[in-house]
Amino acid sequence: MELVELLRIFQVVFGIGLVIFVHEAGHFIAARLCGVRADVFSLGFGPRMFGFHHGGTLYQVAWLPLGGYVKMAGEFPDPSRTPAPDELQAKSVGQRFFIYSGGVIMNVIFALVVFPLVLAAGVPVLRPVVAAPTPGMPAWHAGIPAGTEILAVDGEEVYDFFHIPNEVALADAGPIQLTVRYPGSEALNTLPITPVYSANGGFKQIGVRPGVDPEHLVQVLPGGPAAEAGLMDGDTLLSISGAPAGFTPVRQMKWATLRGEAITVLVRRHGEEKEIPIVPRSTPAERRLFGIEPMQNLIKDLRPGAWVERMGLEKGARLVEVNGQPIRRPGDLGTALRSPGEAQGLTVVLQPSDPNLAPKRVAYGTHPTSAEVVGIESDVYLDYDPDSTLAHASPGRAAQLSGLESGDRLLTVNDVNVQSWGDVLAITRERAERNEATEFTVERLGANTEPVTQVITVTPQPLIQLDFGFGLERASGIYRTGGVAESIRAGAMASWRFLTDAWMTLQKMFLREVSTENLGGIIAISTVSYDWASQGWAKLFFFLCMLSINLAFLNVLPIPVLDGGHLAFCIVEAIKGSPVSERTLGYSQVVGLVLILTLTIYVTYQDVLRLLPTGP
Repeated sequence: MELVELLRIFQVVFGIGLVIFVHEAGHFIAARLCGVRADVFSLGFGPRMFGFHHGGTLYQVAWLPLGGYVKMAGEFPDPSRTPAPDELQAKSVGQRFFIYSGGVIMNVIFALVVFPLVLAAGVPVLRPVVAAPTPGMPAWHAGIPAGTEILAVDGEEVYDFFHIPNEVALADAGPIQLTVRYPGSEALNTLPITPVYSANGGFKQIGVRPGVDPEHLVQVLPGGPAAEAGLMDGDTLLSISGAPAGFTPVRQMKWATLRGEAITVLVRRHGEEKEIPIVPRSTPAERRLFGIEPMQNLIKDLRPGAWVERMGLEKGARLVEVNGQPIRRPGDLGTALRSPGEAQGLTVVLQPSDPNLAPKRVAYGTHPTSAEVVGIESDVYLDYDPDSTLAHASPGRAAQLSGLESGDRLLTVNDVNVQSWGDVLAITRERAERNEATEFTVERLGANTEPVTQVITVTPQPLIQLDFGFGLERASGIYRTGGVAESIRAGAMASWRFLTDAWMTLQKMFLREVSTENLGGIIAISTVSYDWASQGWAKLFFFLCMLSINLAFLNVLPIPVLDGGHLAFCIVEAIKGSPVSERTLGYSQVVGLVLILTLTIYVTYQDVLRLLPTGP
């Protein structure tokens, strides 16, 4: 393990321990102020790891890092005797309320003090600059271009990208108002947009992802092909040789990666332009594949546009051909539009959503310009039909080399009938992992258009990974407040923001607008702490302030065993003039303990699921 990793682990342990220490210190200080003796001050639960005695109190660190506690004298009522003056039960309702709320108060104070310091020092942020929106999602329908900066959501300032999904997920039903700045413009625009619930994410989304630095700065992998060719961190990528006209540097990068051939990049360095040839490095991976993909020519969604109408495109239809060239994947559309061949006009072949209808042919007298082709590609969302088994054989991969052709319909895989692409994946993933030759029974249109059935045996091949050794930097920056007053105001606003976010999240979970699968426990907290610690102490302390606010909110909930449960019993005692019965207290503690243990097991299970690998 490298020294850097050890430092980050230390930062995580220190950070989480600090938040727990602050909370328990709140109880401890409140107890001492009220004259209550504290027998144990513990970070963690279970057997003691190490500790020491001082002033009648055992200070210890325990083995289970799931929280902490302060054991106060007389914490549990004993009706057989009168409590001593320095025991908890001898204190008034108001004093006990103060002691139980001490942890929450200290967590809030911690955030109110540390937030301004961190914001004044400067916090690394992922600027709220978006990449090309996810096709079919609200941001895509709204026409938000890549490079747009989102500055506010419903009036709430956004200075870090992670604020955007939070604000969208917790917004009221109906449209939200985005304050945006489009690329190349200084003007601010207000854009109404209605989020949609995503079953995959478990909350409302608009379909935006973090974008790259607007200057298209290059990030180079040490020892990779780009570094060996002379490309340097901080170079500005201007273009890649051979990329289609109108492509942004981001799309040029994707285009080059898909082709996997040698490229020449044009960059600007210290005001001078340089051309640097780069040859990708191919590395066989342990993972094996058959090289079969679903046909991605189903028109899932469309944005209105002149060329969409001219081409006769319809949602739900299959885009079979454009200018005589077959469409099998989304990238094929742009290729066909840019290479019309000898055709005098534009020709399109569509298969309507009703398979009983004949293919529809559309002809238009002129070709779109290069800029219009880019627009068409953006306005047409092509994807695969999960209920179809139409296959695309990746060029040069095992399936194509064995004779399987794009457009073949898979009937069986290893003698098992397949009705959907999910059926295909379930079999092929397992057999590819075991490197087993597999028989595919396919239905193919013959020369006379009558279907012909064939059996093709395919042996999976190692995945060849092509790497240029460079990418584009994310749109990162430093968020810093100016002056003491501004820092205090921003710190207070941040504390209030995360407190209300916690409350709104709980509400949305009860309304089933946010899935409980998004809950995280100690594993998730440690993982996020580790990631944020890699960005420096300021980022880590920003997260610890968020964690402290959330811990305060959680502990104020009226759940027996938690501080909030004790506070609720104090309120009941103040109203009725006497403590709740021992029986009621005992039953409620059992219920609270079971609830907390169940929640702990559930969030730990969700944490483990997030750590497990997904995908084929």
